[in-house]
Amino acid sequence: MIEFKTIAYEVVEVGEEFRSDDFIVKPEDVDTFGYAVDDHDPWFFEDENDSPFDGKITHPVLLGNQALFMRHNKYIVPAGLHAKVHFEFVEPIRVGMHVRSYGKLIEKYERRGRHYIVTQFETREEDTGQVLVRGNFTQMIFPKSGVHEHAKNR
Repeated sequence: MIEFKTIAYEVVEVGEEFRSDDFIVKPEDVDTFGYAVDDHDPWFFEDENDSPFDGKITHPVLLGNQALFMRHNKYIVPAGLHAKVHFEFVEPIRVGMHVRSYGKLIEKYERRGRHYIVTQFETREEDTGQVLVRGNFTQMIFPKSGVHEHAKNR
């Protein structure tokens, strides 16, 4: 059985690796996302379209949260603050792809009494290993009390 610790600056280690659950991109995922963000571009909804990608693709950020959820397979992750996110969309994501995100904690640091961790990731098509999306995200980790030391006297 896996024991889930609560993520904390003192608990995570640089070099620690993460892996998301796998995900099969379904047509309804594309439809739901498109309607949620009010983007009905033919590239995402029509088989015959003028895209340069030889057919229908998904919204590039459809799998953005998958990378953020990688750490949930190892830790309880209460609220944090996303300080910075960088995505590089390498290849189009298509319906039917079997995908998974892989990541590594590459840095942790303190700035003005606040703790941050930086996670680098790649989202790949599982059957071929092809990289679809890569990037990194920086998250402020809140202390157990929920209040950083310098803010207690405000």
